[in-house]
Amino acid sequence: MDDITDDNTTDDTDDNTDDTDDNTDDTDDNTDDTDDNTDDNITDDNTSRYDFFKVDIPDVLNTESLSENDKYINFKSINKRYDDEDWMKIEGWYNELNFYSKVFQYFGEVIKDKEGMFGWWIILISSFSSFITLVSLEPFSLSEEHNAQYNWWKSVLLAFLSLGTTLIAAWVKKKGYMIRIQIIDKRINRLEKFLGKIDYQLRLVPYNKRDDYFNFIAEMRDEYTELSIYTNILRPAEFTYTVYLITRFNSPMVRNTWPWYDTKTKEPRRAFAQNIINTYKRQYSIISRLCPCEPNIDEYNPLLNDIKDEVKRNYS
Repeated sequence: MDDITDDNTTDDTDDNTDDTDDNTDDTDDNTDDTDDNTDDNITDDNTSRYDFFKVDIPDVLNTESLSENDKYINFKSINKRYDDEDWMKIEGWYNELNFYSKVFQYFGEVIKDKEGMFGWWIILISSFSSFITLVSLEPFSLSEEHNAQYNWWKSVLLAFLSLGTTLIAAWVKKKGYMIRIQIIDKRINRLEKFLGKIDYQLRLVPYNKRDDYFNFIAEMRDEYTELSIYTNILRPAEFTYTVYLITRFNSPMVRNTWPWYDTKTKEPRRAFAQNIINTYKRQYSIISRLCPCEPNIDEYNPLLNDIKDEVKRNYS
């Protein structure tokens, strides 16, 4: 019996010792798990700071691992709309009206400069007339003959200055600079608003959230028709002159804009620009009128000659 008791006691002691070791191991494991969790929490906190700046790309758009053929097939399968080809016509609307907007903007600046110049001349002439009127030679002892001559020349000069002021004011009124400036400013505002609506649909609205094409043109067609008419504001000669000014002196401001650029390839249309510049120079420049050695204007007429190859050689 004693041996059995001793054996039981010994076994119990060993079991307790093993349990204690197991508990110790469990405690260590828990400690390690706590450390791992702490590290994970710290990592998660650090990572979450940058999650805001990350953009998750949908699998349907993630084409980095696709071949060129797969990319094409994948693109064609994304939200294909039934009115895609029709919306290309809206891009035509945008290009045409954007062209008119550029022309109106530059022509408006031209007539504003002219109106400001004529207004400044009127101010200068009026100020000079007032100065001459107020100048008196009474403190100087002039003879009656000299005084009479002075008064005569003074009256003649004032008459010419008054005539000049009247003619300039009449010319400004005849040209209707102020009225035209107001009309052009209003037209530019309408064009910018209309272009903004188109640009919103073409670039900002998600592809599958665009308005229905037929509903869009039904809403916009009347306004488009009004905005596409420019002859009631600009004469053809003024339109051509403005396009010439933009092409020759302000080309950086119309980058990637039709008709100066091909909107698909983003390449400049040098033949178009060369035609505009040379045709206008041969028609209106004084040197071209006086110098017989200047080429004939027909050489730069795109309806009569193809200068595309020549332009390529000059700019290659």
